[in-house]
Amino acid sequence: MHLQIDKVMAAEPSNNRKDNSSVTLNERSEKERLIENVYRPDIEKLHLFTQMLRVNSLFKKAKVVHK
Repeated sequence: MHLQIDKVMAAEPSNNRKDNSSVTLNERSEKERLIENVYRPDIEKLHLFTQMLRVNSLFKKAKVVHK
């Protein structure tokens, strides 16, 4: 997948490369984070999951007000 992105980046003008490289770096860091989380102990995975559920419920309760 990254090889295809690198080929596309090489074909694009240099002014667009900065935007794509930052996206690629973000994807890699997220993949690394996921790989690290896979090897965590089960209790830590449970804590991460419950934290995710709490954040999700918080966002559901949030009300966005536009001025």
